[in-house]
Amino acid sequence: MLKRPSRREVLRVLAFGLPGARLCLAQDDGEKKDAKDKYPLPPPIPEAKLLPTLTTTPVRRGETGANWTVVDATVLPKDRQGIWVLDFAFLPMRIKTVQIPGKGRRVLHYIYYRVINHTGAPRAFTPEFVLVTDTGKRYQDTVLPQAVKVIEASEDPTRPLLGAVEVMGMIPPSGKKEGIDDAVFGVAVWEAVDPKADLYTVYIRGLSDGMQELKPPDGGKPITRYKTLRLSFQKLGDDRDLRSDEIRLLDPPYEWIYW
Repeated sequence: MLKRPSRREVLRVLAFGLPGARLCLAQDDGEKKDAKDKYPLPPPIPEAKLLPTLTTTPVRRGETGANWTVVDATVLPKDRQGIWVLDFAFLPMRIKTVQIPGKGRRVLHYIYYRVINHTGAPRAFTPEFVLVTDTGKRYQDTVLPQAVKVIEASEDPTRPLLGAVEVMGMIPPSGKKEGIDDAVFGVAVWEAVDPKADLYTVYIRGLSDGMQELKPPDGGKPITRYKTLRLSFQKLGDDRDLRSDEIRLLDPPYEWIYW
């Protein structure tokens, strides 16, 4: 009968891979299990889930319509080389009262927008819309599918409208058809915004991959800031009768910053 190798010998062979070395382990009559059963394989690594390709709507190139503001997507001198910027256009902030199942009637502030990819390659679009008021309140884009449907019907029912979650995906490059662009239409919605606020500032991330790392003077951990579009609005009415026609864009209506 062959001698069972010691633990040190086994580790030596595993570590150094000595040529011609063979481990001959005596078989026990009570252990005739298959190696696969004795040493089960690890579970398979799940496949990475890529972002879905977003559905686009064909629009005439260069045309937006009344009240649209088209943002200049030109790369700025302070940007690093090689960044991309998506084309963004938006309508003024609006207010709508919507019946939400389980919540009742809610007053919502929203921005209806359009994004087009003229960068020449597919781009991941995972936007973040943050509303900050002059009363010190901060609001994230709210997930309200029921409200998105209502807004879609009132703005343009012929164009599929995407909310906070549905709009996350890959935007295909536009420009393959002469005179036609492939646009994604979305809406950012904020719920229960302070009615006493007179100034609204909206910060939008995800329209570019531009970023900057700032080193604090004390030598601490670097701070990362992302290229962000800032929109500025003013409400002219009081806090009792909130109306869309009393919200105005300030001058300048938008600005690219690192935030």
